[in-house]
Amino acid sequence: MDIREQKIRLWLANPPVMKFPVPLNLPKFSKKSFRNYEEMNAWKREYLKEIAAQGGVKWKNF
Repeated sequence: MDIREQKIRLWLANPPVMKFPVPLNLPKFSKKSFRNYEEMNAWKREYLKEIAAQGGVKWKNF
């Protein structure tokens, strides 16, 4: 058996726990539907402006 295959089998049997930071103060938003990419990008720009106006995002690290 190839060493790579052994590693993959080991990782599948014991998957590593991935810890990612969690945003604490993202502004709420509901489900959105857009007719085109321009509408979606306009909404994203406004959302990012809202985040910037509150001073950015705070993160909780593990």
